[in-house]
Amino acid sequence: MKKFLIILILILSLVIIETLMYIKLSFESSIPILAYHDVIENPINETDVSIANFEKQMKYLYKHNYKTLSLDEFYNWKKGKKIEGKKVVLTFDDGKESFYKTVVPILKKYNFKAAVFVIGTAINADNYLTYNQIQDLKDNYKNISVEAHSYNLHMGNFVTSDNYDIYNSDMQIEKECKYKYYAYPFGIKNDNYIKALKDNGYKMAFMYSPSKWTNKRQNNYEITRVPIYKNNSLLKFIIKVNIKI
Repeated sequence: MKKFLIILILILSLVIIETLMYIKLSFESSIPILAYHDVIENPINETDVSIANFEKQMKYLYKHNYKTLSLDEFYNWKKGKKIEGKKVVLTFDDGKESFYKTVVPILKKYNFKAAVFVIGTAINADNYLTYNQIQDLKDNYKNISVEAHSYNLHMGNFVTSDNYDIYNSDMQIEKECKYKYYAYPFGIKNDNYIKALKDNGYKMAFMYSPSKWTNKRQNNYEITRVPIYKNNSLLKFIIKVNIKI
């Protein structure tokens, strides 16, 4: 019996060592980019997350020494800059007001970095960020990046179009905002969309599906993310940020 226990302990130790090595190597070549939407008290939509769950998720990342990368840092990592340790990128789509009122204070508590992708025509609308809030983020929160989620493609009926002029016109309206990064509305993209992004100076663009860690070899305009959903338990979250998919 004693011999059996020794063998079992050795096997478990090897499994733990192998797992830790796998995780370490995974973060050298790949990164989970987490995609959130609304963070509210009582989530309704599948893409929303409760405040309580979001707090637990950020606390887990903090306690386990994750480095939250800005989009600029991620871009440099993707180009070859070495960044040690476990890494994650936090992104928030749509620019909901909850980002300013709820998410930012939690991020600030842990000194985390994040990016919020805003819809131009939704600014100042009910439950969305206001111009004043966006300006405050830009002026006073160095860890927060405000980026583009289209001007009106998300709200309009053009997202499934393949018309270059529609994409280009939408981006031209936002030229003065000097956005560098873009999240596709509904994750939909095509060749003309990508061409318009390149022509308008965007450095990278982010998809919503498939749920997959990104790596250095991925096309800069087809960056995959890992969505976090309302029904994701803390265990599910831990798996998403540790096990490369």
